[in-house]
Amino acid sequence: MGKNIFIKTAFWMPVLFLSVFFFYPLLLVFLKVLDINAVSLENNFFFAGRYFWNSFVQAIFSTLLSFLIGFPAAYLVARNDFFGKNFLKSISLVPFVFPSILGVLFFVIRFGYNGVLNRALMGFFGLSEPPIQVLYGFYGIILAHAFYNFPVFLRIIGNSWESLEGKMEVTAKTLGANNFQVFFMITLPQLLPSIIAAASIVFIYSFMSFAIVLTLGGAGFSTIETGIFYAINRQLDFSGAALLALIQFGFLFFVLVLLNRFSKNFVEQEFEGKKSKAGVVSKVFALMLGITIAVPVLALILFSVSTQNGFSLSVIEEIFSGKNTLTGDTALGSIFNSLFFALIAAFFSVLFGLMLSFSLQRKNNWLIEGLVISSLAVSGVMLGFGYILGFSSNFFWFIPLGHAVIAFPFAYKIISHALNKISRETVFAATVSGASPLKNFLLIQLPQIKGAVASAASFSFAISLGELGLVMLLSQGKFATMNVYIQRFLSVYNIQAACAMGLILIFFSGISFYVIEKTIGKSGVKWI
Repeated sequence: MGKNIFIKTAFWMPVLFLSVFFFYPLLLVFLKVLDINAVSLENNFFFAGRYFWNSFVQAIFSTLLSFLIGFPAAYLVARNDFFGKNFLKSISLVPFVFPSILGVLFFVIRFGYNGVLNRALMGFFGLSEPPIQVLYGFYGIILAHAFYNFPVFLRIIGNSWESLEGKMEVTAKTLGANNFQVFFMITLPQLLPSIIAAASIVFIYSFMSFAIVLTLGGAGFSTIETGIFYAINRQLDFSGAALLALIQFGFLFFVLVLLNRFSKNFVEQEFEGKKSKAGVVSKVFALMLGITIAVPVLALILFSVSTQNGFSLSVIEEIFSGKNTLTGDTALGSIFNSLFFALIAAFFSVLFGLMLSFSLQRKNNWLIEGLVISSLAVSGVMLGFGYILGFSSNFFWFIPLGHAVIAFPFAYKIISHALNKISRETVFAATVSGASPLKNFLLIQLPQIKGAVASAASFSFAISLGELGLVMLLSQGKFATMNVYIQRFLSVYNIQAACAMGLILIFFSGISFYVIEKTIGKSGVKWI
């Protein structure tokens, strides 16, 4: 009886949490579509079509460009040994743990009108106008997405490539096949599931992108995600926003089903292919990737402390001197809000991830898997919209709870994978010895998955730290986060102040990055 109560409690508490803070607000958003009248429906469908087309096209091109960068990088880390390889592998976590607003900031620093590249070209050629002006609009969004998301291809395809059985390639070459034939007839078909899985993730990330599109696209290039935000925040058109949200959810859920299908086909093997020393071309490519990542970080540091008279900390002192009218909060307040929200989100996502993972241990429950997957098709803006419709006007506590909902799928997947790797014999032996389910879990299983729990907590912390849409929708100028601070400064082209806050955000995101990278390797965590 006690066993059943414990397992049922572990199952129903996360279900109750998701029902209140995910499914209920999601239902309210969908029901709001019914309030549209015939005339408004026609107008909204016109705008919805345009927003959907913008979202779809930029996501397709962003995915393609990310693939063109990430696929060679995946080959590089999978089949070559070279100095800096571990660094390149570690940056594959960037899209998952580093805030996208930092991607915007890095991109502005590098390609902005007053960025590193334009400054160098203007100084070298004596130009009065910046020669590179692709920062804002469609092309800027695609380039920023590719810079931010190519590590997804590096990670997923690289892992798959490393695990390929090399005997098939050797046999094919023995039978007379050249390298071109071996790649297209042997290697590529085996990599196809991981390629589609990576492409699906990047496509979804780009389709739901908020910070990059909001900052670089502006009102001139709106996607469904920014369209929802503008409809709620500027036009007070809740029904129109609901229609956009419904279209986005339905389309992305279909993409997620496709992702889940190919993820199941992606089976990790124990074999690791032979690696060779990197050639000149590979070394140059690796160096270019390293520079691409390192230069914006170094430039961010220089931008935040440089003035016309040399180096100074005056900008940093200025943003900490008092309340900022752009954000409605102090810099210290935004740091506190970010860390507080992230800690609460990490606590709840890991707690409920542990509970649900334990209650469903080694059970193939397609319904729960489907519900977990569905939450990945819901953005922060869409979830925040549901909270506006369903709850009170004081949204302080809804921000970390919403972040916990967004982070929950990652925490659940990480922990459940680790739990399922524990040998059945160990668990059975403890049960036979008289250990209760709770004691078995706390004393036998939990110590074996502490690395996975740490990784899940760090992932959840970082996801909350980087989320912008839900915060901007619910903060109402009362409790800004570091992301809001950076976005507001970027919106008025105060790059120095944005860089100063960006340094602080990098510091805390970097801690999460370090913890995740360390725990993944040691605990055998499968995070995607």
